[in-house]
Amino acid sequence: MRLALGVVALLLALLDFLATPVARAQSVTLRLGLPISLDSPTGQNMREFARQVQARTSGALKVEVEGAGGRYEESEVLPAVTSGAVEIGATPLTQFTKDVPICASFLQPFLFNFDTLIEAATRPESEIRTLIDKEILRRTGTRVLWWEPYGSSILVSRAVPVNDPVQIVVRPVGATDDQAKELLAMCGGLPQPVRPSEAFVALQKGTLAALATDIMTVREHELWRVADTVTNLRYAPSLFMVVIDEKTWQKLTPEQQVVLVELGQDAQSFMWTRFATVRAQAYALAVEKGMRIVQLRHEDIVAWRACSASLLETYMERAGALGSRLFAAYGRLRTHPCCNEAPEDMTTFVPQ
Repeated sequence: MRLALGVVALLLALLDFLATPVARAQSVTLRLGLPISLDSPTGQNMREFARQVQARTSGALKVEVEGAGGRYEESEVLPAVTSGAVEIGATPLTQFTKDVPICASFLQPFLFNFDTLIEAATRPESEIRTLIDKEILRRTGTRVLWWEPYGSSILVSRAVPVNDPVQIVVRPVGATDDQAKELLAMCGGLPQPVRPSEAFVALQKGTLAALATDIMTVREHELWRVADTVTNLRYAPSLFMVVIDEKTWQKLTPEQQVVLVELGQDAQSFMWTRFATVRAQAYALAVEKGMRIVQLRHEDIVAWRACSASLLETYMERAGALGSRLFAAYGRLRTHPCCNEAPEDMTTFVPQ
């Protein structure tokens, strides 16, 4: 009997030893910092990512999503990741441009100006994304898990549309990032740095005549209560970046790393499949709340392009040789059948 029990014990020990690394690994919890609400489309996508991670690893790896409960502003997410306050962060691409100048390529006025082009440029195999991901890792010590479409760049105002740049000349206009600030300054406005969470009060008090922001911010901060006009500027895409601290990444097992990469790609693909609907719903909500949507006319686009033309030159100086490589890749992408011409109607996603 003792011999039989000994054999059973030996077999159980052997089975435990042969178990997969993910199953035998100690449970690891990664905190994910998010500056917007968990019930937003992006927040929901993060929660689904967390659910899938736990399911794929049988609970050995968990992601705890922290929403906008007042903990982090957009500008605080990347420092939170690099300091170890959280292991993963999701924040707009605009928050990387100081540390990684080539990130600003996506923010040059009217350059990445239609969805098919943006989606192609942000795929994992894209030359453009590969260059930027490597530079983010080198300069910030964070590894990109995925890029996610977020919304559309707009100007919100009260009563007066700002489709023509002449309408912002010598007027205080809020800017939530440096790129918007530069654009507004070049086109004659008086840009005022403002956090998304502060924009509501600034518009309410009238200290801002308008705000350069994103259509999703209208939803997130209920800006229809303090503004009634959305000018669909759409000069640059809104993109969220999801990054993980590299030191944390290196501590994960190879199997866990594969799970995060694969599920990150799934999360990116899933958001693109529903992005047109999500964005249209955001515009529809603004209309439902009494806001009017103003489209740019051809002459408006020409005027915005003219006043902001020098921004690209300034960007190229900052980006250096990497910027040249990136725009060579951009040129090649624009010759691809997916991206060699923009759709004729750039406003079909907006409810009329």
